[in-house]
Amino acid sequence: MAAGMALFAPTAANAATTTLTLDCDTVPYSSQDMYVAPGDTYTFNLTGFDTVYDYNTASDIDTLDPTGDVYVVGAGESLEFYDNSGTCGNYFDVDVEEAAAETVPSGALLFTQDISIPVGASQITVDETAGGEHFLGGLPECGLSTDIHGQHVYGTLNVTVLTTGTFTFRGLISSPAGYYSPLQPYDPIGDPFLAVYQNFDPTQPDTGVVGCNDDLNDVGASNDAELLSDGSILEGHQPYFSTTLTPGNYTLVLATWEDLSTDNLAAGYGPWEDDNFTIGTKSTRFQLWGPLGSLSLSPAVSTPPAAALAATGTDTEPAVLGGTLLLGGLVISVAGLLMRRRHRTA
Repeated sequence: MAAGMALFAPTAANAATTTLTLDCDTVPYSSQDMYVAPGDTYTFNLTGFDTVYDYNTASDIDTLDPTGDVYVVGAGESLEFYDNSGTCGNYFDVDVEEAAAETVPSGALLFTQDISIPVGASQITVDETAGGEHFLGGLPECGLSTDIHGQHVYGTLNVTVLTTGTFTFRGLISSPAGYYSPLQPYDPIGDPFLAVYQNFDPTQPDTGVVGCNDDLNDVGASNDAELLSDGSILEGHQPYFSTTLTPGNYTLVLATWEDLSTDNLAAGYGPWEDDNFTIGTKSTRFQLWGPLGSLSLSPAVSTPPAAALAATGTDTEPAVLGGTLLLGGLVISVAGLLMRRRHRTA
């Protein structure tokens, strides 16, 4: 943890609950893992369910009024809401866990920026390396799905490094959020992938890879979710990786882990999930961390306003930082399944 940093840990006096509405007839999917800060809970406003089943005790533990009821779920609980009468054939499983301590990147928070993939974005195409994935540059941590067609739309952001240093790239949240966020509908950008290249050429996606990752829960302590110092929760399918960069030009490449072609994006259809999603621009907000004072921007832009996840760590004003990393081309250039079905770390 960086010096002077302290994690926010709610106490009984300031514990919070998040309210979710769930109808048996319209459940978006049948199961979900959810995460809370210590002491926090989820409050479900339920309709159509009449029974609560506890997986920890392997028994029904409560009855519900199917015309409308409220149920509070806390950390450590693994429950199923279902309709024992058979009127509604759907059910919903929820596992609630406490988010782990934050993996704080070294150095200072230098920059927070969205990278977007608009409708009509170009694609890279890759073949299987092993296990239904292609490892960019031969790096196992750089796996992209090849289960369907190995095509992946992408967006880019160019950077110029002037001084050698260690830099950390961390995804914060995607828009649309996707189904790793509580009760949100499926969207492929909910599982984003980020790579850093020297001399990026989309026709040769294995050439020039410096580093990449698509899941925080694949690195370090393998946390499925982390509690940030502002009290927000970072879900473990956001990218997180550190790499040493030497002076030169680099390209940050945002894609989806799952197969998603230009045509798929335009049609609002994810073939890996065999599911539809809302057509439109997809984006992920990421942070860049590194040595204090190592960032200047050209042209100067302001950091996006805080959204569902606020910046953490040592804030610096990008427009006045002085200079070992130059970010250019800030106008973005562009040339999933139920969670329990997922074959990757969930």
